[in-house]
Amino acid sequence: MKKFLVCTTALAMLPSAAWAQDNNDNENDSTIYVTAERRAENVQDVPISVVALSGETLRERGVETLGDLTSEVPSFSFVDNGNTKYINIRGVGVNESAPSSSVGVAVHVDGTYIAREFTFGDAFFDVESVQVLRGPQGTYSGQNANGGAIFIESARPVLGRVEGYAQATIGEFSRRDVEAAVSAPIGDNLAVRISGRIENRDSFYTNYGPANVPPSQQAGGLIQPADREAIVGRVQLLWEPDASFQTRLIHQFSNTKNGGTAYQIGRPEDYADPFILNYNNTPYDGNQTKYHRTTGIVRWDFSESVRLNANLTYQDTINHETAGDLDRTAVEQNQGTTALSDDYWTGELTLLSMADSPFEWTIGATFLDYSQIGNVYNEPSPGVDDEGDPLPLPVGNGRNIYIESFRKNFAFFGEVGYAFTPELTVKLGGRYNHDESGYDEFTFYRGRDFTMPLFSLPGQGQSASFEEFTGRVLVNWEPNPDHLIYGTISRGYKPGGITAVNQRFEAALVTNYEAGWKGTLANGAVNGSVSIFHMTYDGYQASVQPDPNDPTSALTENVDGTTVTGIEAQLSANVGGLSADVAFSYLDTSFGEQLTTLPAGADGNATDLPFQFKGRKIPWAPEFSISGGLAYEMPVGGGYLTPSVRVSHVAEQYSAFFRLPYHVVDERTLVDLRLSYAPNDDFRITAYVTNLFDELYVSNASDTTNGVGQFLLGAPQEFGVTAAVNF
Repeated sequence: MKKFLVCTTALAMLPSAAWAQDNNDNENDSTIYVTAERRAENVQDVPISVVALSGETLRERGVETLGDLTSEVPSFSFVDNGNTKYINIRGVGVNESAPSSSVGVAVHVDGTYIAREFTFGDAFFDVESVQVLRGPQGTYSGQNANGGAIFIESARPVLGRVEGYAQATIGEFSRRDVEAAVSAPIGDNLAVRISGRIENRDSFYTNYGPANVPPSQQAGGLIQPADREAIVGRVQLLWEPDASFQTRLIHQFSNTKNGGTAYQIGRPEDYADPFILNYNNTPYDGNQTKYHRTTGIVRWDFSESVRLNANLTYQDTINHETAGDLDRTAVEQNQGTTALSDDYWTGELTLLSMADSPFEWTIGATFLDYSQIGNVYNEPSPGVDDEGDPLPLPVGNGRNIYIESFRKNFAFFGEVGYAFTPELTVKLGGRYNHDESGYDEFTFYRGRDFTMPLFSLPGQGQSASFEEFTGRVLVNWEPNPDHLIYGTISRGYKPGGITAVNQRFEAALVTNYEAGWKGTLANGAVNGSVSIFHMTYDGYQASVQPDPNDPTSALTENVDGTTVTGIEAQLSANVGGLSADVAFSYLDTSFGEQLTTLPAGADGNATDLPFQFKGRKIPWAPEFSISGGLAYEMPVGGGYLTPSVRVSHVAEQYSAFFRLPYHVVDERTLVDLRLSYAPNDDFRITAYVTNLFDELYVSNASDTTNGVGQFLLGAPQEFGVTAAVNF
């Protein structure tokens, strides 16, 4: 508590066009709307800590992925770990991956829940807005939202006119990206929107391979980890026969490839150039994720006072495969492949009041039915022949883990609110959650052909179920139209599960006590908000692997008594052609009491050692982070020239609760510059440089079996040019 009162925080939104479910036809509306509570509300009127960025703002700032949000949203972290993606807000979310675990920050696309993190790597394209809700969301997003929630809204078809845009980017590392969208009417009440994005970029790394020679001299060539190829497309149909009824059908396809995750052993200071690799990867190694997702959405005002919202999604992840050099060296050993496929249904049905009345209510239900098949295969490298082609594997070599897992959820939620006076409103919401997860099969095989089973783990055929009630109490006071003061107590939940060795671990529960202010100053030229919070975090799920070389030994501990205290705030101003914003976050975190074991070999220790969590900072919770920017639009040659600068700083943090030396993610300060020229409203060209000072920084650090750790690097300095046209 002692430090957090020193800081004030903030986030900013440069004015730009964003439209929510009820506002896409207002071309001149520059307000950003938040739809997380099933109503389109001005972000300044929503009594929660939320960062909302319009699609135009995302493009102006070069924010293209969830990872880019780490420079825009204080207390938000994203780690692309290849096979998995970790999202944490205020240090709450997930920092491990297992079939039995689930995310702690719920991601929604067009209102529908995305059940697994494999597909979080898609770039933002043709989006209306991205909304990041911080803190537990126990009523409207109770499913795995104990850290927060993210809502990504696609730009919708538009009735009655043709519109669209096209955008192309070229840059360093042979970057070549193209993005486009077109919306067109089909009659008076029907419209279609087709959009897509193609990405190509060479790796930031150079793999010199076992012979330590440049790629041009490598016989047959070696994979270059962390390059990127992606194609993603979306087709939407909008039918709106009258103002009371609207339905949308959306299909999205994505195929993303890269050369694998470029981990290096040790620390960056151990290398003359940590962007040079010596992997013995063969050309078939790499990562690929391919999926189809189909969503149906209905909005029906079947009376003047009641609205029905419904959505239903089916996603089929056809292939999610990662393969690579597990020892991260030139030694001919230990390659591995993980191949996953999953499919799931998820949906929501909501009724909400629409009457202009002091009494407001919402009721709804959600469900999830998820299943996954996975193969994890480790093998000694077979090497290559004289022409660089992979040699065949010896029969029966290596070990294959075959997994069939599932997750099921259903929930009922509701909230009532009453305005006792025009200035004072009280809301009470609750959610009943029921979850079940487990394994239909968990078997080890010799080789790849599934004809030589070795043994099955006791988790096979087992499941665990959980029930929990979450929700919030909220008080809003608006002393005048320019200011909102709120206080809330909210509770979020992430279900427990069962490990492969049939060990049950319990749910994680977060209770948040928060007070905040939102308002406008200087006759609307300045927007701001401040929130102060204290969260108690029981049941923190921490995975411990007593034998570093045996994944079947992994156990999941629940840590009670963890606390997170902090301040977040946001401030933005727009005066004439000058736009400015700044955002701060301060977090004071402390683990609860839990005695566990530091496994032999984790830190060079020869034997297991007792380990106490109590008092340690939790992972992915930097004490201090700040971001901000300046942009100045000036008339030049009949158009507008806009130079802008953005700066972000994140303090040192740790990637794991053990906080060993190789878990350190060093502090970093990144500076981006952009110079845009728009000769008219329909065309813009932008030159940019990211990571201006070419800061070398670690984006993730994790364990290895030899106690020296491994690390991933963030992107180096990049130059490029983007041209965009609207029509």
